[in-house]
Amino acid sequence: MISVVLLASEDLPGLAGQMAMLVPAAVDGLVKEVILVGASTLGIEALVEDSGARLVLVEGDAAAAFAAGASAARGDWILTLRAAPALREGWREPVEKHLAGGGGGGAPAVLAAPGGLLARRLHGVLLRRLDWPANGGDERALAKTLKARRLTY
Repeated sequence: MISVVLLASEDLPGLAGQMAMLVPAAVDGLVKEVILVGASTLGIEALVEDSGARLVLVEGDAAAAFAAGASAARGDWILTLRAAPALREGWREPVEKHLAGGGGGGAPAVLAAPGGLLARRLHGVLLRRLDWPANGGDERALAKTLKARRLTY
């Protein structure tokens, strides 16, 4: 159902932790695939091989990487992520509710976790694969372009 497009970085422990948070959702069928996008390094290649994720090699900024991952995605929905901030327990509930039609089911959404009294930490953007905008962008640009609603957990 969801293709997770995860921006590859040199933060291998962060990437591995992020991917570990996705495993239960993959087992349950919520996450169809994980696509790591970015430059190839030995550590990234090993992580991809060990996890069963796909690697899409791309040079450039986050916007280019996310666009390349979106082009390679096969799921109906795309969730963009980075190595940090790491997903926390409970991230699935608002996503599943959103996908089921509760609170704007087909609309793009921003997944955010509480990050203190005034701030909310942006995890990524959730949108239908077919709604990926031609001008793309990083998470904040995507959220603004798509007028994404906030999913907080």
